[in-house]
Amino acid sequence: MKRKAIIYLHGFNSASLDEQGNLLVAKAKLKILQEFCQRKDIVLKTPNVDYRDFMDVVEDMLFLWNQQLDEGYEVIFAGSSLGGFTSEYLGIKTNSPVIMINPAIKPSKLLTQFIGVTENFENGLPYSWNQTHCDQYKQYEEVIEKSRSRIKRLVLLDKGDELIDAKETREKYKDKAKVMCFDGGSHGFEHMREALPVIEDFVFSD
Repeated sequence: MKRKAIIYLHGFNSASLDEQGNLLVAKAKLKILQEFCQRKDIVLKTPNVDYRDFMDVVEDMLFLWNQQLDEGYEVIFAGSSLGGFTSEYLGIKTNSPVIMINPAIKPSKLLTQFIGVTENFENGLPYSWNQTHCDQYKQYEEVIEKSRSRIKRLVLLDKGDELIDAKETREKYKDKAKVMCFDGGSHGFEHMREALPVIEDFVFSD
């Protein structure tokens, strides 16, 4: 069996790494995921990405995906919120399995509420977001919507998500993904530890 590599993508205007390139283990789900990958001998890649240029994000992640393939790994894309959306798009492009955590379904609409932000939520660095940034996602939403790809999908949802309707997401993916819902929680997803058994089964099953 090939060794596994997970490429994990954070959400909108966030980060997984600090300015020194260290994992932000203060974020519980990242710390738990890191510990899990270490125990299971899974390579974990957690790049910081800038969603203001989605095409650039896609190109960078496809380059990283190719690197991992060249090193003999089977790649799973994973991500939270906008990272979940991005993971699904990349999974369709590469025929790779995807783990989607409280995924954004229609970022072109969801992200309009953040127009006018002035700094990164995670590190406080200057950041601007406008309507054009939102509109770029429409074409990628259409690709996902029209795709008939049978890639493996795992969808993890907190019912208490304050930004995304977990019930609507569950309904959307019930016939094409394994969907796990957890009571309570939030958009940040607070049940990573509880989700580890199903994540392990998903990563290592054929």
